[in-house]
Amino acid sequence: MPFDLEKVGEVLVALMISSSILLVAAAIAWRLAVKPSLQELFEHRTARPGGDPLLSRRVVELEEEVRALKDRMAALPEGNPTRPLGADVPWRGTKEKI
Repeated sequence: MPFDLEKVGEVLVALMISSSILLVAAAIAWRLAVKPSLQELFEHRTARPGGDPLLSRRVVELEEEVRALKDRMAALPEGNPTRPLGADVPWRGTKEKI
């Protein structure tokens, strides 16, 4: 039974287009219905039993570092930082083009 190549080509193109549309629609539906944020995905991964021990250790280290930085910032007087922002960078005016 001979196949008409034009008909087969049309069917393949229609199949590819419809699958692409279906994939885009599924992605949009996922984003609208579930809306997973990076924070939620991260919390889900760390909350799993038997999670990644390296990831857990890094999270603990980051939490400790943030606490230490917050303590250091709290110790600074509010109106008088030890080094004003940009104090070590000389100010240069803009050059006007003629």
